[in-house]
Amino acid sequence: MKPSEQRLILLLLVLVGIFATAFTSMRMLAWQSALDKKDRSVAMRQTEMEQMLAEKDVWQQKLDFLRQKQPPMKNVNAANKELYQFINESAQKHSLEINNRQTVTPEENTYFHQVGETLVIMSEVKPLMQWMHEVLSPDSFYYISSLALSPLPADNSKVQATVHVTRLYAPAEASSAENTADTPTPTTR
Repeated sequence: MKPSEQRLILLLLVLVGIFATAFTSMRMLAWQSALDKKDRSVAMRQTEMEQMLAEKDVWQQKLDFLRQKQPPMKNVNAANKELYQFINESAQKHSLEINNRQTVTPEENTYFHQVGETLVIMSEVKPLMQWMHEVLSPDSFYYISSLALSPLPADNSKVQATVHVTRLYAPAEASSAENTADTPTPTTR
């Protein structure tokens, strides 16, 4: 073999070595980057878990409150009737004029049941806000999920409010005495 051929083969081997080293280095850097991402993800999860464990007592108190105070749903018709009566009584108490009402399709999932109504109310702002404050009592499990206000052109002292009032109920299995904090949470129904 001639010396020029030897140099050419040596140069070729050096180039192959350089490319192999570069390729291996790139793969190692990508692998290191992936490991760093996983390490950060694990550290973040661990921090979240530690935070959750630190808040365990607060969440246990909230769960106990729900189990003690949240009413179970006996049936949808009774719940809708109860909501209807509550809205009528509280609206009369605050002298609110309900022009239109529509029952919303009840929703049911593993953690709660809910019934609701959408109301169109004509009123002055102050009694309307007082009524909403009364509705939003935490122990009652009523809430207002949407509110739209617009002034009445005929009477500037009054507004038309479209209000969606909902009441949450505990599912039957959550209200039973057998369900404790040690019972696993159901995932599907």
